[in-house]
Amino acid sequence: MEEISSEEKSAAATLSDMEIFVFPALMYALVLANILSPRIWAWRELEWFAGIREMRPKRRLQRLRQHIMDNYTFNLDLETWGLTTRPRELARFASFLSPEEISGSNALFGYHGDVYYYDIDIRRHFGLDKYSGDVIPYWKTETVEAMDAFRRKSGHAVGAGECVSLAGLYAAAAFVVCGLPLDDIFLMATPLHSQNFLDVDTGILTNNRRLVTRAMWANGTVISQQARRALEHERVTIVSHASGFIHLLYPRATIAPAAYERFSSRLREFLVPPKDAADQRLVEPRLPDAARTEFTGEEAPIDLDPSMTYEEIAARVDALRAVNRSAALAPYAAHDLGVTECGPFVKAALERSPVSKEALAGLPDPLGRIAALGDESIYDGPSRLAQPDEVWNFGTGDGLEKCLLAANALGGTEIRVDSGAATLMDGESAVCSFPSVKSPRDRVWRLA
Repeated sequence: MEEISSEEKSAAATLSDMEIFVFPALMYALVLANILSPRIWAWRELEWFAGIREMRPKRRLQRLRQHIMDNYTFNLDLETWGLTTRPRELARFASFLSPEEISGSNALFGYHGDVYYYDIDIRRHFGLDKYSGDVIPYWKTETVEAMDAFRRKSGHAVGAGECVSLAGLYAAAAFVVCGLPLDDIFLMATPLHSQNFLDVDTGILTNNRRLVTRAMWANGTVISQQARRALEHERVTIVSHASGFIHLLYPRATIAPAAYERFSSRLREFLVPPKDAADQRLVEPRLPDAARTEFTGEEAPIDLDPSMTYEEIAARVDALRAVNRSAALAPYAAHDLGVTECGPFVKAALERSPVSKEALAGLPDPLGRIAALGDESIYDGPSRLAQPDEVWNFGTGDGLEKCLLAANALGGTEIRVDSGAATLMDGESAVCSFPSVKSPRDRVWRLA
């Protein structure tokens, strides 16, 4: 396995759509972070899911769909995670993909797909037309904890997330709750959408909160038209699976060739309309070309089994960190500072948390405002931590998280964690200090 750069580790903490496009192993890192979340395992104890493993797989997924429909909504706005600019991000990614490659394939950097996207004026569609052409959003992908935390945000009665968040949630819950083998779950990303193909029955697509069967795909309704949009008008950039990934722009793929062949064949079968279907249009998916790809086989597959306990799965993922890129990145995506070094998390916090920084810059007493936030972290456990914009958006944070929020807004040289407290330092002067129950691996966080 190639060495993982600090930029890729840091991107795992942010998990924006553009970062997943450049670092495709992050997509399955998100799935693993959710699989390792006690939140999803707690769903198994709900009365709604009683006896679910005795149901037919399709029926299990329908149960899961209703739970997600009841408890989460789709959220994709410009205010939640803030804005950046194309030049800044192109410079950041230049050593991984050229500006020409990114601009020609990613919607945020200029790709428009077929004429459909020109017709709807994609910048106006997402509300970007009021900014200069170089302004683009940080559409960050949420873990299940951040999705749940939307309940704390004004205007949200339930949890929320964008398309990649919902795809990652579905994949993890289909495994943990429904007992669907990871081998049957394929995640797809196009320039403007992410969804899953589940190799169950005649095939099932996830589409944000919904499930789409083969019959529904071709029934001509508004819902089916929405579900068809990405595969009709866009190329598939990434396919991610337990065995690895394939990316449109990268010449090497880690996904098992047999798994990719099965996915390609089964998806094409799914897209053929039944003879009695109302919509007889045939969609030919534009997938990454296997003939132009070198399948490396260099990574160990993520061979988890639905019958394994949480402890067995956690131990297996930990053992895979040396031989599987997504497993290595999973604790960074999970914000688990008990396992990872603090540097990548701090880098993400101070470089890519614009919402909290802008909000606090306009206040007369930013430290007082931070102190007035709730004291509970949105992340469970002693070492999982929120980024500054998560603390600000959801109005609560542990003392260590509040110190990092203060550092993002006010600066400082380091954060010290000791004796149940976190302290933001500027040289040898304390800027602020808050009680903290978190126990990260690193007790001193350098902020330079």
